[in-house]
Amino acid sequence: MLVLASIFFINYYILAMKKGQRFEISLPIILINTFFIAGYYVANSLTGAGVNEVVKFQLLTSWEGTGYGEFIPQLILALLYILITIALLLIASKKATAKNNYFVTIVGLIAILINPATSDFYEWFRPYTHFDEIDSINISKLKNNSKVVITEKPRSFIYIYAESFERTFFNEDIFPGLITELKKNDSTYIDFKNVEQVYGTGSTMMGMVASQCGVFSVPSITGKFMGGISCLGNKLQEAGYDLQYIQGGALDFAGTRQFYKNHGFKSLTGINFFRHKYKEDRYFSQWGVYDEYLLEESYQRYLKLKSQNKPFGLFLVTLDTHYPKGHKSPLCDLKYKDGKNPYLNSIKCSDRNIANFIRQILEEDNGETLIILASDHLALKTTASHLLKSIPRRNLLRFYNIEKQDMNNLKPASTLDIGTTLLHALGIDDRLGMGVNLFSNEKTLLERYERKTNNFLRSLTPKIEEASLTSRK
Repeated sequence: MLVLASIFFINYYILAMKKGQRFEISLPIILINTFFIAGYYVANSLTGAGVNEVVKFQLLTSWEGTGYGEFIPQLILALLYILITIALLLIASKKATAKNNYFVTIVGLIAILINPATSDFYEWFRPYTHFDEIDSINISKLKNNSKVVITEKPRSFIYIYAESFERTFFNEDIFPGLITELKKNDSTYIDFKNVEQVYGTGSTMMGMVASQCGVFSVPSITGKFMGGISCLGNKLQEAGYDLQYIQGGALDFAGTRQFYKNHGFKSLTGINFFRHKYKEDRYFSQWGVYDEYLLEESYQRYLKLKSQNKPFGLFLVTLDTHYPKGHKSPLCDLKYKDGKNPYLNSIKCSDRNIANFIRQILEEDNGETLIILASDHLALKTTASHLLKSIPRRNLLRFYNIEKQDMNNLKPASTLDIGTTLLHALGIDDRLGMGVNLFSNEKTLLERYERKTNNFLRSLTPKIEEASLTSRK
């Protein structure tokens, strides 16, 4: 409605000019409104939540590897809207001879104020809420510089970031029969069922940083993305782990290469590797190699790492369920119901692909390697978004090959808690940032601050920036 109100004002302005009124003072206001409306439309088409912190983060990091082809219609419509508005203004201005109409200027300012992009931009820059605890937080806590204490023989592990594969898709009332393979053999895993998405964790890179550092992302143009903070990779490197990261997309997208190079990873694999291995375009979607080929390569890496007498951590990121429509591999013959919803078709295929990969590891492994399956973030705007609005949404988090424990798997948690929980599961007594071990009784941020959690995290920004941009030592 607010967008429509802003558009109505622009139309009123143009009609008034045609009647001979002149508005030099109002013209900049009109143009600001026009660009705000177009920008909001594009951003909301991507996020489903307007110009939020995900957009801000992406604007400050690399766009290399973005699947622009998926958003061409939105970009064209936004550009046409801007060009048509400017053209109409130029045509109407030729008839304007009267004095300025300041009423239109006032209405224009009101239009800017009610524009949804304005309120979103305000959220970027509004003053931080004061929390007494933030004053007492030492920078060293955020930098995670404590020495690693190994309490057991370190376990190797595989961490699967499943693109947008949130727990909500497991809901049989909303998505009957969508997830079948990953619901089998529930005795083999521990399921954390109440992992919420909090401030600063709403994209793939943001979710990875949160789960590995216990704080949200602060992008940097210095090339040392989160460089001052010791994260999961640094701790594991100190503990003697061989760390490898593999994804099907571009490594430079959103600062991925910077982050992993700064945090203890020995090997990084991205789309260039797969382009060299698979020459034909049929192996690739808009975002990168299809998951079947990613998972096949990941399994071979696992076998090689397993043969070495050294603990390892293999991180991989799937892509087939990327918004807005998903990318069902040509190898997948599955569809959900009548097959008319492309995103749910991609979820259906990923359910099988990921489950088969995990099953391979479990059969080969004899319980030695811990497997973590987690959504990187909640799904952004997709062809299934309208179905997700009716129920509370949660991230997926599972630990396979782990002994059942007396714990509360409904404990309110966030991706900030995953890294600390993983360290505990690996036999390493340490913590990361604001994270809490979910196997313990310690209260998480969500338990302590409840609805104020996002404001608390946002107010941590200055301290996270200081911790991130200064030396790690």
